Amino acid sequence: MSAVKKIICFVLLITVVLFLTGGTPGQKEDESASLLRLHVRANSDSAADQALKYQVRDTILHSLDLRLATVQSNAEAEQEIIQALPELLALAETTVREAGYNYGVSAQLGEAEFPTRLYGEQVYRAGRYRALQIYLGEGRGENWWCVLFPPLCFIEVSRDTAVSVSGESESIRPRSRLLEWWQRRFGRQS
Repeated sequence: MSAVKKIICFVLLITVVLFLTGGTPGQKEDESASLLRLHVRANSDSAADQALKYQVRDTILHSLDLRLATVQSNAEAEQEIIQALPELLALAETTVREAGYNYGVSAQLGEAEFPTRLYGEQVYRAGRYRALQIYLGEGRGENWWCVLFPPLCFIEVSRDTAVSVSGESESIRPRSRLLEWWQRRFGRQS
């Protein structure tokens, strides 16, 4: 292999690595300090508990919608949530009781581990983030989470129907920017 081909391969490899990792190393610390998330964990993975998780999510987001509409920073959003925490816990407990369940609910603002997530064109990398965490019952089921500040939860819930009215999960199709680029470049080859 010629030296020029080796250089081209090296540059392509570095480009792919940077593309997959999402940018510069310092970006993660800035991102985790500027985000506030909502994390709702279901009691179990049963269809009923998963449907209840979404009902609690909707109740919490509805309550927070007006409270967070005018906040300008993560710190302001946290203050609003701290003030609303007793009310949010009571709303979650009421939602659980009205659905016919008697297990406990806990809510706290603290640190939590999150996986990488794509919102539109923005990638939020895995790591520890501040979050309003709501655990239903045992909290051993699949969870749902989003970004409260900046307010991406409200956009996602209005566009996304992760659970139908019947409570059954609908499939969510993952995306790969690299695969989409490849298909645009070389034609659709499924």
